[in-house]
Amino acid sequence: MKLPSGNSSWSRCLLTAALAVSATAAVVTASDATAEANVRLYLGNWAGYVVKGDFREVSATWTQPEISCTNEGTLQRIVPWVGLNGANDLNGQVALPLMQTGVESLCASDAAFYAALPGLQFENLAADLSYTDPRLSGAIMRAGDTVSNALSGAMDGVCATGMLSGMCTPEKDVDGWWEAYPAAPVSYDDVAVRPGDVMRSTVGWDGHNYVMTLENRTGNWTRTTTRPSDAPARTAEIVIEGHLDAALPGFEPITFTDIQIDGKPLSAYDAQTYGIAATNRLLAPGPVDGSSFTIG
Repeated sequence: MKLPSGNSSWSRCLLTAALAVSATAAVVTASDATAEANVRLYLGNWAGYVVKGDFREVSATWTQPEISCTNEGTLQRIVPWVGLNGANDLNGQVALPLMQTGVESLCASDAAFYAALPGLQFENLAADLSYTDPRLSGAIMRAGDTVSNALSGAMDGVCATGMLSGMCTPEKDVDGWWEAYPAAPVSYDDVAVRPGDVMRSTVGWDGHNYVMTLENRTGNWTRTTTRPSDAPARTAEIVIEGHLDAALPGFEPITFTDIQIDGKPLSAYDAQTYGIAATNRLLAPGPVDGSSFTIG
């Protein structure tokens, strides 16, 4: 991801995905959020569904939404993606590496970036520790969350005064990408994604390699990345990611369709429900309907 701020570009590696070691930190009952009574909602920076087991492939289709930038001093992002690993597996261990591919829509002003930078550095440190000390990684991730929210909230207030002028003007950026977390994410800079494009993501594991495929059915392009790994796939995800618990941008509801996990619809599994307790809203998925669900 490149922040389109002035004439400078910032590497997307500063916006690493927050691992589910952080996302599972809080659990609540969420009857109103998901339209189902007594659903346990795991709060973090993912909103959608996570399945635990032994897997070979997960895939889903969605339409990329238009976003609206609501908080001038805050990095705001929504990232629909599909992946294998990243959450706690059936043994309670974080499954790594997290292999994922999807599309990031970002609102970013110069002021928002500089306010978020200390927290982003915490996130990168957490990624470095995700294999060796998952608990410490989660604690550092949550510390970065706290720092980001405090500084971004303060910057929102400064921007509201008009003191920083153009530095507070958010710009939008949309990027297709893949990631083998805890390594940094990588953008597909040679292709474009636009609001309204129909996207499909597939992540598979053949026992020795993970294959991540992102397809733009509207733009008529496909990009595939293969990364070697003998580590098995213990979790599967179909989610929207936000920037930790910061404010989310406005966007039309996203419906994931044709969800397949090892050839079966999502409804064939006992999926866990994940939500984002953002500073401006609670984002949680609607109920699973066969091979689809809506979130927004």
